[in-house]
Order: sequence, then C-alpha cells, then structure tokens
Amino acid sequence: MDADNRQHFETDEGNALHAAVAHKSASAVLRAVIDTAEGDTITIGRIIEAFGERTFGFVLILFSLPNCLPVPGIAAVVGLPVLIFGIQMMLGQHRPWLPGIILRRSVSVVTFKKVIDMAEPRLRKLESFCRPRLPWLFGALGDRMVGFFAVLVAISVLIPFPGTNFPPSIALVIASIAIMEEDGYWLIVGYLIGLAGLAYTATVLGASYHLIRAGLSGWFGI
Repeated sequence: MDADNRQHFETDEGNALHAAVAHKSASAVLRAVIDTAEGDTITIGRIIEAFGERTFGFVLILFSLPNCLPVPGIAAVVGLPVLIFGIQMMLGQHRPWLPGIILRRSVSVVTFKKVIDMAEPRLRKLESFCRPRLPWLFGALGDRMVGFFAVLVAISVLIPFPGTNFPPSIALVIASIAIMEEDGYWLIVGYLIGLAGLAYTATVLGASYHLIRAGLSGWFGI
C-alpha cells in the first residue's frame, strides 16, 4: 500500500472510530474497534487508543465481555487491565491508563471478533431497555463505587477457579452500561448479580482453604 492510500485508509479508520465513539453506544464502539483492526492481532494499546477521552465504561465493558462468553484463553489477558482501571476509577481519574508492558500485549482479532459477534445482540437489547433513572446514584461517588466493584471483579477473574469469573463479569458489563446510560435500576441489578457472584467466589476460596488445610494436616500433621 503506498503512502497516499495508507494515509487515506488510516483517515477512514479514524473517522469510523470517531463516529462510533460520538454515538455513545457501547455496542457501536466495540464493533468499530474490531472492524477497523489491521492484521491478525490487535494490541491492548490500540484498543485503549480507540476510545480516546471517553469514559471508563467502554473499556470496562470490552475487557469484561470475554469472561462472560465461552471463549477460552483470554481471561488472563483482560483480567489485569480491569483491575488497573478499577483502581484508577477509585482514585478519581477520568482517562484510562496502562503501563507499556500491558499496552504491548496483543490478542487474536479472530478471537475478539468472536466475542463481539456473540455479545453485540445482547448488548443492543440491554441498551434498548436503558433510560435515565435514579440520577442520584451517579456522579463522582458513583464512578468510585464502580471502580471498587471492578477491582473485586478483577480479583475474582484472576483467581484460577472454575465459575469465579462469569457472574461478576456479567455484572460489571451491566453496571458499566448503566453508568453510561445513567440508569440507576440497571446499576442496582448489576450490583446484585455481582454480589451473588462474589459470594460464590468467597465460598469457593473458603472451601479450598479448608480442603488444603485438612490435606496438609493429614499428610504432615500441621
């Protein structure tokens, strides 16, 4: 591709992403990010760059979706960014930031496209039900609460036990869309689902601890 054609392509790509972000629809933004990806892989830095100055909501949704769907081999890649974003939201930051070592990590475009293809109809349906409600739940304090919730979800995702990533990740997607749409009803639904999922994680951890302790006691008399 010559320089003029490449510049024209990059301009078109940027315009598509800009139009999607300006639309403020999570499903539209996620579709634009994957449809404009070049090559066989896409870096986390490229994904973050696509959102520019937009809210944390988009990136929380994007990095939580893979854990809501049966797509193996991606949880470890997306769990750490969710943890870092959650901490930043708790601290009151307004723009997502990641260290270079994480920004350079890449995932398969085919894998991410599979995630978006499966998630997009569900996201659109959820977005169609959202409308501004209970505005007192939102604002700086509301963003910090979502950040704290994201940290708990990320810890649950990074724990290598079956089933500990699915419900909390779904809850974070719902809560993030609710924040973007300022729908307090759906925010409460997201938190309730998340609490149930985190309670399951705590139960699994507790049971595992007692099993390990019993095993060590039986073998070594500890």
